[in-house]
Amino acid sequence: MALLLELGRREPRMALAGKPLSDQAARVEGLLAGGWTREALTGILAAPLPERITHSVGAIVAARLAQVPPGPAARRVTDGPAGRARSHECPGREGLCGRPVAAAGTTCASCRAASDYVGGVSRTLM
Repeated sequence: MALLLELGRREPRMALAGKPLSDQAARVEGLLAGGWTREALTGILAAPLPERITHSVGAIVAARLAQVPPGPAARRVTDGPAGRARSHECPGREGLCGRPVAAAGTTCASCRAASDYVGGVSRTLM
């Protein structure tokens, strides 16, 4: 729960309370127990909000958490004989995004959402 409360303090538009907070806190705790770091989850959850918000912040946080695999260890590549895990970064925004992602070459939720719109028009409407 502390991670979500800190996120809300840093970005007031991302603040959760009540049932949405407790529901998403349970998911975050499960991901932390599964091996995700606070920094990685914060990076995923702190992605910029869309300019036009059509859902509650609780729904946005839930959707972002739903896209996170249960544990990063199964998708991480070890680097060298020491077996240290190598992290992967989102290549979106012409390589400038850099948010942590589960596998090389995959984009974060924010960049995937941004790629769904061209000139402010949804690709599904084109």
